[in-house]
Amino acid sequence: MKGNVWLFALSALLGVISVDSRYGVCVGVILLLWLWKGKKRLMLLVGLTFLLFFSYTTFVNVANFTSLKEGEIALNGKITSLPHIVGDSLSFEVATPSENIKVQYYLATEKEKNELKILQVGQMCSLTGSLKPPSPLRVPSLFDYERYLYHKKIHWIYVLNEKPSCEASSESIMITIQQYRQNVMTDIALTYPTQLQGIAASLLVGDRSLLPTDVIEAYQELGLSHVLAVSGLHVGVIGGLFFWIAIRTGVTREKAYSTLFLFYPFYLIFTGGAPSVIRASLMAMAVVLSLRFKLKVNPLDGIAVACILTLLANPYYAFHIGFQLSFLISFALIVSSQTILRRYHHPFTKLLALSILAQVASFPLVIYHFYQISILSLGLNLIYVPFISIIVLPTLLLLFLFDFLSLTFLFTVVSELLATVITYIHQFFLFLSELNMNVIFGAMSEGGLLLSFIICFSIAFMWERGEIRKAGVIWLLYCGILYIAPYLSPSGEITFIDVGQGDSILITLPFKRQVILIDTGGKPSFGEDEKWRQKDSSFDTGRDIVLPFIKSKGIRKIDVFILTHGDFDHAGGAVEILKGVPIRKMLLDQSKEQTEIEMNLLQTARANEVSVSNAKEGQTWTVGEAQFAIIQALQTPEENDGSIILRANVGGYSWLFTGDLEEAGERQLLSKGSLPQTDVLKVGHHGSATSSSKEFLETTLPKIAVISVGENNRYGHPNEEVINRYKELGISILRTDVNGTIRYTYKWHRTGKWSVMLNGK
Repeated sequence: MKGNVWLFALSALLGVISVDSRYGVCVGVILLLWLWKGKKRLMLLVGLTFLLFFSYTTFVNVANFTSLKEGEIALNGKITSLPHIVGDSLSFEVATPSENIKVQYYLATEKEKNELKILQVGQMCSLTGSLKPPSPLRVPSLFDYERYLYHKKIHWIYVLNEKPSCEASSESIMITIQQYRQNVMTDIALTYPTQLQGIAASLLVGDRSLLPTDVIEAYQELGLSHVLAVSGLHVGVIGGLFFWIAIRTGVTREKAYSTLFLFYPFYLIFTGGAPSVIRASLMAMAVVLSLRFKLKVNPLDGIAVACILTLLANPYYAFHIGFQLSFLISFALIVSSQTILRRYHHPFTKLLALSILAQVASFPLVIYHFYQISILSLGLNLIYVPFISIIVLPTLLLLFLFDFLSLTFLFTVVSELLATVITYIHQFFLFLSELNMNVIFGAMSEGGLLLSFIICFSIAFMWERGEIRKAGVIWLLYCGILYIAPYLSPSGEITFIDVGQGDSILITLPFKRQVILIDTGGKPSFGEDEKWRQKDSSFDTGRDIVLPFIKSKGIRKIDVFILTHGDFDHAGGAVEILKGVPIRKMLLDQSKEQTEIEMNLLQTARANEVSVSNAKEGQTWTVGEAQFAIIQALQTPEENDGSIILRANVGGYSWLFTGDLEEAGERQLLSKGSLPQTDVLKVGHHGSATSSSKEFLETTLPKIAVISVGENNRYGHPNEEVINRYKELGISILRTDVNGTIRYTYKWHRTGKWSVMLNGK
């Protein structure tokens, strides 16, 4: 079986994936058919492995349930994760006698915040609060937090009513290591220069919580986020230094190997046990074992065994992007690197070849998860990865040693020097990330992902055989087709994006002939927080919801950006949209009294050379069979009734988008006597009591009403009487608080179909 263990690892992975995906089954069948001719015994064993892991994952799913119920409850449990305090919010995971839960607590005072900083992993806590289910995915293609917690076997968010009461408990070896990890984190936060804390915690401890949010986002934008994850690079460097020090201090090679073998499990726990660390640690242990007993271990067999053991430990790791990228890139490098590297002799060309191979292998997964790739990624990886491995990581390990030995002067000099270097690097990364040097491809289906893997690995095989020109041509054709694919779709879509208590509507015509964005939502702030409550980076609907959704659609520019009026819940996320995607034209309301948001928008628009004008009543435009008209834009200091009202004929329906229109604005529309019936009405002002008058509804008489409103919002929207008014007229109602994101999809100009993210309560 030597050299064939990778087939068992692949079948194990396919068995896990097949529980949720039919494509896993299809690939599994193809694999068995491939082995049928001449390798029937191997085929049988591979098939049994597939069934074993399929059954095992099914069993894990069946056992992954909750016995708790929503509502008030008192619980006791042990802290199992590092407690994190961000602003006035505390969170950690707790193992109760029955199951794991995610704990959240909102700190009342700065004194309480300081008191709770002493919480440690392993402490037993008495807790009182309310259990609530994690929020389901409400916007397509965004991070699914509910699924993330499910894979950690967590089914509840436990919101505490009062601060937790915790005390030390009996400690296991694992808890002791985790507490040491927490102590190192605390020491980094207290003694390292501020600019160095984030990168030190990421590379030494495997925790990114000390890194500023904008820096993390810059790493992600530039395709460098893998550098922040503890992986094979770190395991190799640290293991090598550990071995070198042991040999230099007189330890025999045999004892050094044995000690190093025992060190890796400690290091795995100490750095948080991420899938990439598990993979690297298991492979490192296999290498050490082979060196100690002078065994010949096939590297491909080594990574295959590591994959199987990781999935046995937790099959849900298969859905973790760290697991996917770590094993995929390692597999590609082991299989192809030796053949490819023989063609290159200079160290730089070898490094370039390895980097390109890693980029090609990981490309499908990067697009599948992030919808885009930075054109700067390859060049930055060529420079920054060696810099991290040769300079930054060894220097951080040296600082760790200086700190441990209380060599204060050396620690201060070296840490300040490294902090200065890292500061300039991060400033440069932030600058590069603002240039938006990303190629957006859009979301990829599972079938597209499978096809992309086949193409990318075919390219690698051509490269191995020396068919470099052919591989390059196929790669360019593949990327070109993938790039233009979103613009070849005959489907159009009107999407009411769930941005909470606010509005954001994306209109996409077939073949992306025109993209219109109406509003962006925005989370309002109620006064300035005290300094101790402030977070490093606040949530922004434009940056964190609307922009990722736009990118997932493969949209690279917005033709018309309409801000119905200047209220925060409609325009609060607009600045990030202006920064994140090219915009041809922006329309603002007619109000002469601009809000602070609108003034900031105008500055950002000028900086990004966006054409800005005020919407005018009677303004019309036509794209193919789609027709649009501004039917009202009042010059009034009252923002809501000054909303831009857009009428559209798209996808076989007539639409009326009313912003925050209230009764006074509705009367203005009715007084013109030219307001026709409409098929779909975007309900004004989130269904408040001051909108949707009976006369207005009887005149427009829509078939479908869409209410964009936040779940359990503080304003009590939508109003119950207003809802009853719609029901009495037989108008169907869709609501973002109940249904999540609401989509209408059509082809050409024919009537299409509606879909929602959630089926309601």
